[in-house]
Amino acid sequence: MAMAAIDFVGALDATVRIAAVGVGLTGMELVADRRAFQPRGPFSVNVVASFHRGPAWLLVGPNTVVAVAFLQIAAAAVLVVLGPLYLIGQLALVAATITSMALRWRRGLGGDGAEQLTIIILVAATLAFVPKTSPGRAALAVAFVAAQSSLAYVTAGVAKLVSPVWRGGTALPAILATYGHGHAWAAGMLRAHPKVGTMLGWGVMLFEALFPFLLLGPYALALATAMVGVSFHLACAVLMGLNSFAWSFPATYVCLFAVRVYLLV
Repeated sequence: MAMAAIDFVGALDATVRIAAVGVGLTGMELVADRRAFQPRGPFSVNVVASFHRGPAWLLVGPNTVVAVAFLQIAAAAVLVVLGPLYLIGQLALVAATITSMALRWRRGLGGDGAEQLTIIILVAATLAFVPKTSPGRAALAVAFVAAQSSLAYVTAGVAKLVSPVWRGGTALPAILATYGHGHAWAAGMLRAHPKVGTMLGWGVMLFEALFPFLLLGPYALALATAMVGVSFHLACAVLMGLNSFAWSFPATYVCLFAVRVYLLV
């Protein structure tokens, strides 16, 4: 099948729209937690300055951080509704990209894989859609996002497989018992039923390590794998408070399926 026969532009457009939901949620979370950027907060200028080599004056105060977060929310809303194919959407894409990178840099710590993947999606889409949509650049962006997503899954799975804590089945209960990313009921349930924790842990490890390979199997298997992935990241959002995980990783599935079609049809 020729590359032109696959709608890489449409795939990237859908990926950006889905990821933009997570971008908006991240901005809302930051606004809700704006006190953390106050002088006595964990993301104050004095604290974050120790993580940056640049001049401290580049680290803006809490009011500016909140203003940038509101801009990020607005840009994300425009992307969800209009997409990045036309001028307003392209401007929103640039704004979402810049604000996401700026807020991550300003925070200095506490980032996660979903945030990194979202920025990868936004940067790749910006290069494809700005200043003018290019089908060729869109195809490269789709392939790049798919490769990054696959690498993220495999790396996470292999890293867990070599960990005796994960192989022993104690990792999930320990994670769910933490203050920042915990869920008391789920942690208690897994501790009361250690075999369940072991089975779920091995399920997570194998799913992540084999994820891109399963997508290259029969279509029914690929679709089931994607559904499991969506459920997995939704569980991360509900149980661990990682709301952006429910959007950033599933957003890449559109790119992964586009690449699958190109490789197999």
